[in-house]
Amino acid sequence: MTSTPVIDPSLQPVPRKHAGHDPACKNLDRVIALSDGVFAFAVTLLALSLIVPTLSTGARQTELVADLMGMGPTFISYFVSFFVIASWWRGHHRVFTYIKRCNSTLISLNFYFLLCITIIPFLTNLIIQYGSFELATILFAFMQVVTGVMLIIIWMYASGNHRLTDPHLNVRIIRFNYHRELIVIAVFLISIPVALFSTALAQISWIALAPLASILQRAYRDVGELVEEEIDARDKKD
Repeated sequence: MTSTPVIDPSLQPVPRKHAGHDPACKNLDRVIALSDGVFAFAVTLLALSLIVPTLSTGARQTELVADLMGMGPTFISYFVSFFVIASWWRGHHRVFTYIKRCNSTLISLNFYFLLCITIIPFLTNLIIQYGSFELATILFAFMQVVTGVMLIIIWMYASGNHRLTDPHLNVRIIRFNYHRELIVIAVFLISIPVALFSTALAQISWIALAPLASILQRAYRDVGELVEEEIDARDKKD
């Protein structure tokens, strides 16, 4: 009678792990879900900066209109900050569309990025109350520079040697994500010295983000199609 050979478990082949994979981060979706929650919280805090005017008893509608008109700078600051946060969410979403795996380093970098996001409502309130002070405008712009740098570091770490991305990721997508954040950093960085001469002009200069992003989008028109294909593929997989 032939005995069944006993195979030593230590000799069994060990499944290969992806480069950069960390057992501590088994579910990338949790990282993304947490990030979305922080963005939602930041937008909620931002909305709290809009305070309804308080009128005296027997006040007329004309007084309400006058108070609302006086809140013009507050509404402008709110809308600017809202679209800034929305822009960072889009950038974060775009970057994480191509990140397939995660590790403890990515988690830490992402938390640093989210820390910058949570400070935006405070800096918005600072501009609302002290918008004519150079320091308020400079601090807001400087934090956007730091936020952009953090997002670039995340992308640099994840895409470097395809550490956490698909090994066949198109090089133009990698470059596009770099250039997209560099534009944001450049606009806010330039506005810092401008604020020393005119805070209003510095804040107006932030509007340049929209046309510059549009120009870059046209230059990388093919990347937009690749992004849609990637998102469609992920949705079908889910």
